Amino acid sequence: MQVSKYDLFLDVNFEKAIYSGRVKVEMKGEKVEFDAVDLAIKNVKVDGKEVKFSYDGKKLVAETQVEKEVEVEFDGSVTSYLMGFYKAPYKGGYMFSTQFEAIGARRMFPCIDRPGIKAVFSLSVRVSKELDVISNMPVKEVREEGNLKTVLFHDTPPMSTYLLYLGIGKFDTISDKLGEREITVATPPGLANKGKFALEVAKRVIQFYENYYGIPYQLPKMHLIAVPEFAAGAMENWGAITFRETALLVDENTAELNRRRVAEVVAHEIAHQWFGDLVTMKWWDDLWLNESFATFMSYKAISTLYPDWTPWKEFMMSETGGAFARDSLTTTHPIHVDVKQEEELEQIFDAISYGKGASVLRMIESYLGEEDFKKGIRLYLNSHKFSNAEARELWESLEKASGKPVSKIMTEWITKAGHPIITVREDGDELHLSQRRFLYKGDTDDVWPIPLTYYSDGEFHATLLEEKEKKIVVKRPYKLNAGGVGFYRVKYPNFEAALASCKTPEDRWNVLVDIMGLLYQGGVSLREYLSVVEKEISEDDWLPAWTLSDQLSSLYAIFPEKVKDVYIKFHRNQLNRLEGKTDENSKMFKGVVAQRLALVDEEYAKEMASSIDEYFTTEPALRRAIVNGYAISGDEPYDKLVSMYKKSIGDEDRNRILAGLMNTKNKVDLALALGYLLSGEVKKQDAFRYFMEAASNPHGRDVAWRWLKANFDTLRAMYHATGILARSLGYAIPYLGLVKEDEVRKFFTSLDMPEATIGIKTGLEMLDIVLKLRGK
Repeated sequence: MQVSKYDLFLDVNFEKAIYSGRVKVEMKGEKVEFDAVDLAIKNVKVDGKEVKFSYDGKKLVAETQVEKEVEVEFDGSVTSYLMGFYKAPYKGGYMFSTQFEAIGARRMFPCIDRPGIKAVFSLSVRVSKELDVISNMPVKEVREEGNLKTVLFHDTPPMSTYLLYLGIGKFDTISDKLGEREITVATPPGLANKGKFALEVAKRVIQFYENYYGIPYQLPKMHLIAVPEFAAGAMENWGAITFRETALLVDENTAELNRRRVAEVVAHEIAHQWFGDLVTMKWWDDLWLNESFATFMSYKAISTLYPDWTPWKEFMMSETGGAFARDSLTTTHPIHVDVKQEEELEQIFDAISYGKGASVLRMIESYLGEEDFKKGIRLYLNSHKFSNAEARELWESLEKASGKPVSKIMTEWITKAGHPIITVREDGDELHLSQRRFLYKGDTDDVWPIPLTYYSDGEFHATLLEEKEKKIVVKRPYKLNAGGVGFYRVKYPNFEAALASCKTPEDRWNVLVDIMGLLYQGGVSLREYLSVVEKEISEDDWLPAWTLSDQLSSLYAIFPEKVKDVYIKFHRNQLNRLEGKTDENSKMFKGVVAQRLALVDEEYAKEMASSIDEYFTTEPALRRAIVNGYAISGDEPYDKLVSMYKKSIGDEDRNRILAGLMNTKNKVDLALALGYLLSGEVKKQDAFRYFMEAASNPHGRDVAWRWLKANFDTLRAMYHATGILARSLGYAIPYLGLVKEDEVRKFFTSLDMPEATIGIKTGLEMLDIVLKLRGK
C-alpha cells in the first residue's frame, strides 16, 4: 500500500467539543483499510465514487481497489482521555490538544496509523474567529466566514501520522528568531513569560544539533507548547512540540533541579526533530532508535552548553542506574523489542527503550571514539532523511565510518534481553574474569561482546571481552569499567578495596550500583552493604552521595527499622557537609537531602515544619523538606497542606505539597488525601504519581492499597490508552505487597488487563525480590 498525502479538513465546535471532518488520502492499494477509533463514518469514496464499507469502531474497510484517492467524511468528539484529540482544562478555560504517539492519530481521523507509512499532511481547520490554531507548519492563509474562520497550514514534509499536531484555544506566546526561523513558546493565558528560559535553551540546542548532525533543522518554525493536562512529559510533534507545564515553564519558584529538567526535556524533544521525525523507525520494535538517541543526544547537547551542571553524572544516575534496575528482572525486554500486539506499545516506553539504549550508545561511542561515532550518525541521517530506517542500517553507517565491527557487537546488545555481570577472581597479578547474565533472581549463562575498559595502577586499558572467561594482567590498584561508561556490572572479591581504587566520582557511583544490585540478588548481605555506607558517609561528590541517598530511601521503604539509624546518620552528615556551600550542584543536592531527612528524623521534621507559614518565601529547593516535615509532625496536615495546595499558582508547588502530604503517618489524613486525588481539584496527569508516594510510605500503604482497590476501575478509565497506569503498577505493587501480599497477588494475577500485562508482571516479580530481601 502506497500513501503520498493526507488532505485533512476539520470543522471544530469548541463549545460542544465535537467536530466533523473530511480526509482525502492520495494512495494506491488493493483495498481500503484505515485505522479509525470511535469515529462516526458518514461515507467513503474511492477514486470519486461512493462505495460500501464496513466499520467496527476500530477498522474502516472497503473492499475496493484504489488507483488515486480515498475520501472519507466523518464526525468525532473531543474526548477527556489524555490520548488522541482531547480537552485539556486549566483554571478559567481549556484548550484542545493532540497526543498521537503511539496509536492516537486514528482517534482523530481515519488513517493508516503506522510509523512506516509516511505522507505529506495538508491541514485546514474551521473554528470560531477568536480562537488560535497551532499545527506543525506555519499558517498559509486564514479565510474569515462571519464568526468563523478557516485556518490553512502549509504542507508538511513526508512524516508519520503520530507526529501530526493540532492545538486550538487561546494561547499566550513569546517568540524569537533563529536566522529566518521563528521559535515560539505557546502557553495558556498569562504564562508565556515563564517560557523565556526554554526559548533560550531551544535556540542554543538547535544550533548544537545542526552543527553535530551537519543537517539544518528542516521546518520554517518551531512551537514549544505548554499543555495543562498531558500524560507524557513531552512529545516531539515535528515543529509543534508539546510539554507538561513543569517540563517547559520556569520562574522564581522553580527549583534548580526542575530548571535543569526543563533544559534536558527541551533538548530531548528537539533531538527528535532529526532522530524520529526526519528519520523514523519502520515499526515500533525499533522505538529505541527514537528514544535512546534522543536521550543520549540531549545529554550530549546539555553537557556542551551547560558544562557546570555535569550532565553526564545525571545521566548515569537517572538513565543508566534506572535501566540497570529494570533490566535485572526476568520481565525486561531487549532494546529492540518484538511488539506483537498494539496493547503492548505504551508499555515499552520505559527505562529499557530510553535509559538502557542510551547507555549502550554511550558505551559504543566510547569504543569507537567521538569523531567516528559522529561521522556514522551523519551518514545514517543523510542516507535516510524524510524516510524510515532500521537498526541494522545505523550499525552499517557506524561500521563504515569507524572500520570497527559495530554490527557484530551491537546486534547482541540490542536483540538480547538483560546485561552481563563480570565476576573477578584474583590470582596474584592475574584477574580471572567470567561473565554471566545478571538477574535479581540469580545469574544465568550468557555471553555478550563487552567493550571492557579498566584502570591498572592508574593507567587506562581497553579490550573486547567476547569469551565467557578471560584472564588479564593488572597492576594494583585496579578498577574495571573505567568511568562507569559500560552497561555491565562487576562483582569484586572485596568491594571496599574496589571503592578505595576508584579514580573518580563516576567510578565510585559504578561500584555502589554494583553493590546494590548484588544486595537485591542476595550476593551481598545487608550488613556488608551498610558497612560500605558507613565508610562512604562523608562522600563529597554529589553523584555517589545522591546515589547512596536513593539506595537508602529504597531500603527504608522496605524495612525502615533496619536502616533508620544509618539513614539518619548519612543524611545528617551530608546536610552538615553541604551547609554554606553556594554552588548550584550543592544547593540542588541539599534540597534532596533535607526533604529525605525530614521524612525519617522526627527532630528534623519538627524543625522544618516550624517554617510552614514561610513556605512560599523559602527558596524553592527547600520547600519540599518543609512540607515533608509538616506531613510527619504537623497538626492536621491534610487541612493545612490542601489549603496551601489550593493557594499555589504553579504545578511545581502543587506537586511538592500534595506529594509531601502522601507521606503522613496519620492514616486518617492519608485517606483524606487519597480521596482528594479524584475530587476534580487534582490534574489527572498527576494523580497516580501522588498515589505512588503513598504506596511507598511505610506508615500508610495499607490505606493506599484499600484506596487503589476501591478506585481501580475509575483509574483505569481515567488513564485509558496512555500507559500511565501500566508503567506505574510496576513501581507500586511491590510496596503494596509488603502489607497485603496474598491479597495483592490475587488481585493482580486475576486481573484481565492486557494494556498493563508487563507492568503487573514486573511489579509481582519485584515483590518476590523485596520479600526475599526482607527475609520472609
